[in-house]
Amino acid sequence: MRSTDSERMLRLRDVARLPTDVLVKRFEEDFGNLVTAAVADATRRLPAPVRRLLDGLEWHLDWADALVWAEGELQVSAERMTLLGDPRLRRVEGQLRQVRVRLHEARCVAAEYRRQDRERLERGRLLTARATALSWLSKALPEEYAALFTARVAELGIPPLRRGSASRDVFDSIEQAVAQGCLQVTAGPEVTALLELSDDSFRAAVADDVREQNARNVLLRHPLVLRRWHAQLDRLCDLTVGPARASSATALGRLPVDLAELPRQEAMQIINARRFFCAVQQRRLDCDRTVRTLMAEIVRRERADPVNTARREAGEYARLRLAEAHPEAYVRIREELRAYESEPGHLDPARLTSDVRGALKAQLLADLAGRGSEPACPAPASPAPRPAPRPKPTAPESRPGRERPGPGQGRGPRPVPGPPVRVAAGHPPLRKAACRRTEPSR
Repeated sequence: MRSTDSERMLRLRDVARLPTDVLVKRFEEDFGNLVTAAVADATRRLPAPVRRLLDGLEWHLDWADALVWAEGELQVSAERMTLLGDPRLRRVEGQLRQVRVRLHEARCVAAEYRRQDRERLERGRLLTARATALSWLSKALPEEYAALFTARVAELGIPPLRRGSASRDVFDSIEQAVAQGCLQVTAGPEVTALLELSDDSFRAAVADDVREQNARNVLLRHPLVLRRWHAQLDRLCDLTVGPARASSATALGRLPVDLAELPRQEAMQIINARRFFCAVQQRRLDCDRTVRTLMAEIVRRERADPVNTARREAGEYARLRLAEAHPEAYVRIREELRAYESEPGHLDPARLTSDVRGALKAQLLADLAGRGSEPACPAPASPAPRPAPRPKPTAPESRPGRERPGPGQGRGPRPVPGPPVRVAAGHPPLRKAACRRTEPSR
């Protein structure tokens, strides 16, 4: 049995020589293999197919997950080696530095994928001058727009919009989606029993899940359990931050005491607490990732719902009729937006940043509301492009975007080591967890 387990566990030198299909199988067998691959990727040059696999769309979140785990393991291992005078300390500290650099790059890759997702959602809506002008016109004349929209909804026989209570947070949104059938999941007897546990018993189940990286408790990832799982992970951090001598409830930080000056038993207790604290931090990222995945699925299903599709079409119809009734106001908005077009009809997000967009929209809405449906007076002679706010006097002239651009706007593309854009096909289910402790010497 031991020989079988050893065959399944990768070593650092194995990663470069295995084909990607074999690596994927190894990752699915044991999360420790993905951790080993992530460390190998950070500390040595790997073939291009392996690197594309790790930072590709399907595996990039698991790759970052593995790097978070590896960072905590290497830091605590370095602290233990310092206490014991282990000669491997210098090499492990070098690996830790390289893993941290790669973890930063992995977070940049994940941010780039999220930016691309946002752009795909926005493309064809408010990034065109026509759609933006129609939207702003409906905000400038809300009563007329509401009347046109209501009439169109009644004409099409669209059922009334289902409205639940206002969501206070993402957990409310997820639970409402389950109650309304948007997320078709059931609370079986095991989930019900888990939710009925006392806080102490539930926290013990969460702690067991933290320790058993290769046997993750899938019940904790049920949509109706996420709120409690998140709360108890925070509680575990609060309870462990003191024994682990962590710098805060969200970061391990440097060890503030010299372990060599403490009794050996007390020093090892601190080491073990710090290892557990790192595992809890990794689980918090796991929880946040599960929440983001569910929220993205909720948004996708809501947009695909036939009733919501019909309501969007009714809104588009009402905005078009409004523009026909107030052509001067519509033309005025289009003229103001023309200075921000990268090509005819297409807005440039680098020039029309979130701050510039907000200021321009507020000015136009105020002007149109004050003039009603009358044609707008000719604008005073001024340069066509509306200049962005000037940088502060102390800012270097070469630093654009001082007006605090919004997500993915105004700062230009960030060079990250991710692959080219690909269409998302969903992320593989959580089917692994972090390794039994992989010694860096492997």
